[in-house]
Amino acid sequence: RAPLKNLNKNISIDVGELPYININDYENDLKYVVCSLKNTVNYLIERNLINLNNLNNLKSFELDISSDIPVSCGLGSSASVIITVIKSFLIANNIHLADDEISKMAHSVEKEVQGRASITDTATITYGGILKIKDNKIESIKNSKLYNILKSCNFLIVHTELRKRKTAELVNDVAKHPKKDEIFKSIGDIVENLESVNNKEELGKLMVQNHELLRELGVSTEKLDKVVEIGKKYSYGAKLSGAGGGGVAIILVDENKKEMLLKKLDDLEVLGVFECKMANT
Repeated sequence: RAPLKNLNKNISIDVGELPYININDYENDLKYVVCSLKNTVNYLIERNLINLNNLNNLKSFELDISSDIPVSCGLGSSASVIITVIKSFLIANNIHLADDEISKMAHSVEKEVQGRASITDTATITYGGILKIKDNKIESIKNSKLYNILKSCNFLIVHTELRKRKTAELVNDVAKHPKKDEIFKSIGDIVENLESVNNKEELGKLMVQNHELLRELGVSTEKLDKVVEIGKKYSYGAKLSGAGGGGVAIILVDENKKEMLLKKLDDLEVLGVFECKMANT
């Protein structure tokens, strides 16, 4: 049973029905929860960790799902829900899976629900910390120079505006962009250069360069661009986050200019501002 407080919805599913559920029978808001349960059970059956004929022996559990962050704007809310559901099911039934298995299972859920999905959100939430993801290979950069710089950084997540376009639509448009290969190569070069930065100033400049390339791809908006301009002037740098088309931007804070930065964001009438920094992992 999973009450979704922020959506004012409640679902209850018989464990024995999970392998046979069609997620399209459920509203979009509920598909991530239902698909997470279904895929977890089917994965455990395939691994012979549970028996299809004895599903009623599995323990039931109740899960309250709520969030203080805005959804559908590039903050990984869907991946957070997926991994929470998967881990809750495993804990309730005293089953242990390696992080690699959980990450892959969670990614399969995002793909099934959304049609296509990057491994970035599900991997980041599964493993925590700071990851380098290249060619779908996941690598921790803990204790590197970049890691130590990021540990000292304070960021603002700026909920700029509601997303005007869906991820699938943006991805399809990017695929048709005549300069996409050239732009993606430049973005890849920025990522490689990221590991050799020496300070926040250099990191902020790379963030702005990345945003300019994303803007050229057509996934930014006028208001996101304005937030990034404010970030350039009153912080070390900024960029949009997520698929774009609205949503959020991330700003690397210069504490000496923070008061003016917050005032300028307030003047722009952004929807919300969240302070964050890297957790100790």
